[in-house]
Amino acid sequence: MPMDTHEKCGQCRFDYARIDTECWGETSSRRVMCPICGWTKYEEHTSLSASSTLTKRNEKRGYGAYRLIPPGGFSGYNAFHTPPTDEVIGHIRELLDQGWKGYLTVWDEGKGKARLLAGSPLQKFDVSSGDGE
Repeated sequence: MPMDTHEKCGQCRFDYARIDTECWGETSSRRVMCPICGWTKYEEHTSLSASSTLTKRNEKRGYGAYRLIPPGGFSGYNAFHTPPTDEVIGHIRELLDQGWKGYLTVWDEGKGKARLLAGSPLQKFDVSSGDGE
């Protein structure tokens, strides 16, 4: 169901923090990441028969988020869990200037919210699939 793909961010309160899941054998994981501020929650579960046991859980404060889509490619969302250095910010800006799609946000302590530094979260729709579509 679409509601199973997002939940409210625990930091900036954005309604659509993304949920990614993985499963291998009797173990599964669930990662919730806010594409705005970078807040992340991670859980691992072990299933035995009809019950599931939470075996690991952590939550990380976000210091920003970014998405980089190389020309003709695809990628996921990424979060900063420590303040990004000027070098990292400069490198991401350089890739965006070179034609990569995506965006970059950083957490503004003074305002208590993330601010967009570069790119656009909606540019992912500008990527060509390479087959003329």
